[in-house]
Amino acid sequence: MHFAIVTPVLNGEKFLDQSILSVVSQAGPFTIRYHVQDGGSKDRTLEILAAWQTRLARDFPRFCEGIEFSFASAPDRGAYDGVNRGFAACAYASADAMTWIGSDDRFEPGAFATIEEIFRLFPDIDWVTGRTTMISEAGPMLFMPPPITPFPQKAIAAGIFDGRFVTSCIEQEATFWRPRLWQKAGGVDPNFRLAGDFDLWRRFARHTDLVVVDAILGCYRVRAGQLSGDMDRYRAEIDASLSPAEIETRAKIAKRYARAGFEYRVLVRYYGGPWLCQRWPMCIAPIFGINAFHFRAEHWRLRIRARFASKSSG
Repeated sequence: MHFAIVTPVLNGEKFLDQSILSVVSQAGPFTIRYHVQDGGSKDRTLEILAAWQTRLARDFPRFCEGIEFSFASAPDRGAYDGVNRGFAACAYASADAMTWIGSDDRFEPGAFATIEEIFRLFPDIDWVTGRTTMISEAGPMLFMPPPITPFPQKAIAAGIFDGRFVTSCIEQEATFWRPRLWQKAGGVDPNFRLAGDFDLWRRFARHTDLVVVDAILGCYRVRAGQLSGDMDRYRAEIDASLSPAEIETRAKIAKRYARAGFEYRVLVRYYGGPWLCQRWPMCIAPIFGINAFHFRAEHWRLRIRARFASKSSG
């Protein structure tokens, strides 16, 4: 299997080493084509990238079947323009899975091996996301929600996952997809400043389900001064991208979601068993609405099935 990974960066010296290390230390039966696209940094970013290029060309330990690393630097229109340039540089169309990761964020160990296994076993699945996970500026875990957050296809396409209608967002650092889906959707729109991934998820959802994996694949770092921390501007950009009809549809879908009116696809495994792809209903106590994550069927289903799996293996 072959991964195409991109990191857009601008003045990212503080966390860039950690982000790169989380890519090149992935272990498993796959190759990685990794490109970092710099937007004209004035700090030590280019020095760090040159050091990694030298390190990886020498005797840096590899735990996968091969790593090809490159970087380039040129002024761009923003992070999403950098993402598009990065994927163009690494010939993403020849890959089996692709994603980008910010220079502040990180993949978790085993993330790529998990995606390799899932994409190999389930050729009908075109995109997946893991459990939403946040880390602090220093690195410790800050937040991880109950086992599975529902991301139904129609709800994604309607645009309800921006933190207003539902508390959870689709975490870009934990989301992987096949190149054919990227091509169908037309890639990320470089005209966005903050919400390009949100827009991309909506367009992905017009084609196929997002499958939620019960695993931690990546972590979003919360730090002072980050662009994505300005939620007012983020949501204003989203609203400006929607037509009046789309805003009306979003409101209707948000109400349906609050009533637990959807099914959604998940991938779960129990005690080292095989991945199981299932379609789950949202409901158990819909009167509690979208804040009742601990009362949802999937939470109890995980606990009950895990208990039976434990007994049967004992």
